[in-house]
Amino acid sequence: MDHRQLQLFRAVADRLNLSQAAEAMNITQPGLSKSMHRLQRTLAVRLYHRRGRGIELTEAGRVLARHARLVETQLADAQAEVVGIADGKWGHARIGAGPSWLSRHLPATVSRIMGRHPNIRFTVDTAFPDELIGRLRLGELDVVVGALPDNRIDPDLRFLRLTSDVIRVVARRDHPLLRKRNRTLADYAAQRWVLPGPQELVRQRLARAFMQAGFPEPTPAVEADSLSLILAALRMTDCLGLTTTQILAEREAHGVVAVDHEALRFRREAGIISRRHADLSPSIRLVIAELRQIAAKHRTN
Repeated sequence: MDHRQLQLFRAVADRLNLSQAAEAMNITQPGLSKSMHRLQRTLAVRLYHRRGRGIELTEAGRVLARHARLVETQLADAQAEVVGIADGKWGHARIGAGPSWLSRHLPATVSRIMGRHPNIRFTVDTAFPDELIGRLRLGELDVVVGALPDNRIDPDLRFLRLTSDVIRVVARRDHPLLRKRNRTLADYAAQRWVLPGPQELVRQRLARAFMQAGFPEPTPAVEADSLSLILAALRMTDCLGLTTTQILAEREAHGVVAVDHEALRFRREAGIISRRHADLSPSIRLVIAELRQIAAKHRTN
């Protein structure tokens, strides 16, 4: 199996049509079919079946397609990095970030590196954790920074813990619930909530806490992934929300206070997720080193 065969197979897997793949790769369809037959013979496995005018990948074909995309991404990265080093550029750092990291540690990290290495280019994407980790596995991101999953046993990923904090229920400082003593979970279940999307770990933990106590999962009045929007909505409504003790102590959380209940306090660890066997580029190693330094300083303070 050589690189050209992988390129041809990726074209087939992306289009699920041999004639379209042949046209895209500037090869005749008989030539493409012959190459695919050789590839399947080499691997001793069927990679696809014909379906009408197209094809359908087998399980083995889907696995090979995923690896072929990863190989193409890594080769493109290698070429860009080698050229970048030759002309004084250190490459391209592709980072997936959770919402709280977009407004806190990550901006400081990027600005510090840009001050010392102005030719490094950054791409920062935000999405739900499952989507970011999926893109990391495919090689579309170099690292993901944010909340670490509870289950960190994964043969393909490496987890580096940077911070640990407590998630707390919060509301505006004059929320009616603050005037009530001996608050019960029923009091919290009756409230309206401002929450992140259902894929967020903190939302899932809140749902489990209520369901284990016999209450339904809260249906949010506002669902958002923007930390600034969530805090603004809490200041202007009677909704409850969730945030960390660290964020609660910062200026952007002015006017928002904790409305604690022991069953609704969760410890959250956050840090960096990378591919276990990936060779990290110089720019990404700089990002990781800077994030570690900023997180350590934040813990000290």
